[in-house]
Amino acid sequence: LNGRDVAATPRGVMVIDLFGLTVEDVRDRFPAVFQHVAETVKPERDNNNRDTYRDNWWLFGEPRRDLRPALQGLPRYIVTIETAKHRFFQFLDASVLPDNKLIAIGVADPALLAVLSSFVHCAWFQANAGKIGVYALDSGYVKSKCFDAFPFPGLDETKQMELARLGNRLDAFRTDRIADVPGLTMTKLYNALERAREVEAGANAGSLSEE
Repeated sequence: LNGRDVAATPRGVMVIDLFGLTVEDVRDRFPAVFQHVAETVKPERDNNNRDTYRDNWWLFGEPRRDLRPALQGLPRYIVTIETAKHRFFQFLDASVLPDNKLIAIGVADPALLAVLSSFVHCAWFQANAGKIGVYALDSGYVKSKCFDAFPFPGLDETKQMELARLGNRLDAFRTDRIADVPGLTMTKLYNALERAREVEAGANAGSLSEE
């Protein structure tokens, strides 16, 4: 998945992921896959200026050797889009490979999802975001400044459980709404939330269109 897949409607694309296999492994164990990749990928990779891409032509992109171990054994992990209209965090199934425009966090704990989705963390993000343009909507989520430097709270068992409950509730609510309403996406869902907050604050906001 890439950023647009997460924010809007997934394209349903698939990748051939041969990470951890040598070219001999692929040839001997998966001959049909080897032939397909050799015919469709290798010719372009042979002309690539980057040694990594050229020499490891059968691998999908450039292996993220820190990310792979972080996701190993997890049923799901958290992602956010590097640059997006709305700053939200959600779970992806461990079988999904994240595009380079997704910030991937190797944690399956719903309590962390709740903390990252909190007003405090979103305010921290806006204060420390990488500014791409002159507007807040052009802010990018920079992992080193927005995640690594964030003062995560110390939690006792009771608070951990409560945050986990809230994280699971948030995840289930969004998943259920998108499944129930044809054409609804995460972006449209957060557009509606933004409009509801404007109305609640007394703004003279018009009704939402179907878009």
